Amino acid sequence: MVLIDALLFLVGLTALTLGADWLVTGASRVAEHRGVSPLLVGLTIVAFGTSAPELVVSIGAVLRGQHGIAVGNVMGSTVANVGLIVGLGAMVRPIFVHRKLLQREAPLMVLVLAAVMVFASNGVIGTLDALILVGGFTLYMLYLVRWGKSETETGQFQAARIEAHMKDMGLSRRPFVNWLRVAFGTALLLAGASWMIQSAGEIAIAYQIPEEVVGATMVAVGTSLPELASTIAAAARGLGDIAIGNVIGSNIFNLGLVLGTAALISPLELTPDTVARQVVPAMIFCLALIPLAYTGQKVTRWEGALLLLGYSFFLYQVL
Repeated sequence: MVLIDALLFLVGLTALTLGADWLVTGASRVAEHRGVSPLLVGLTIVAFGTSAPELVVSIGAVLRGQHGIAVGNVMGSTVANVGLIVGLGAMVRPIFVHRKLLQREAPLMVLVLAAVMVFASNGVIGTLDALILVGGFTLYMLYLVRWGKSETETGQFQAARIEAHMKDMGLSRRPFVNWLRVAFGTALLLAGASWMIQSAGEIAIAYQIPEEVVGATMVAVGTSLPELASTIAAAARGLGDIAIGNVIGSNIFNLGLVLGTAALISPLELTPDTVARQVVPAMIFCLALIPLAYTGQKVTRWEGALLLLGYSFFLYQVL
């Protein structure tokens, strides 16, 4: 049985790899064709597509009464997005960061997480807290859409690097084909994540791993694999805006929509131990990303190694 789960894990990994390449390629080409900033694509299309597993898993966990997995999934994914994903992406290739991302989205990510910490101070994220999180996320998305239209109309962002790369690759300029790449890439990401989470869960049960640990480690890493695959693919192509935009957009998505939606279904209890071992580390990693990216407006390989080291320590203290 464990052998079957291991094979399913490998099938999911393959689907994730292919899906990430199609999604990043299609989204980048769409951005170039329409004159939209690659940063906006990373914050919206790619972030939504790769964060959907967290939404599905957390809602499913709450419906089954497994609140520990739901909270651990969100917080563990937030840490993994910065420590594991940005770390590995920077090791593949230094990630250059757009100044607007540092001035606006990164502080917003920290602000949302700070709000979650305040809401959790009484030991539960209730209905009102959830409404604030979901409402704030909705307003943010509306703002992004308006900002994206403005950037498109003024032509401020021209994705010349993407255009040259796509021409070299001989990829189609037809919008329909590229939207198909985005759609099928996202579908493969979701399917691959589902297979990997399912197999990891069965392996966890077989080895009697506690629910809280499963939520913050195996499930969190499993649902973050789409972000990992997409970010590494974007970093390897030199598309730093999409790489970092995907990570920050996914964290805002997770903390605002995913956690908020789960709490709307059923209030989420957070013990002091959960806050100390999961919520606080999430804040530390999100804060650490800002000064790292500000040094030369890029995340270098040694900074990526530092993030990976920090993530290893996080796993050690959770386990």
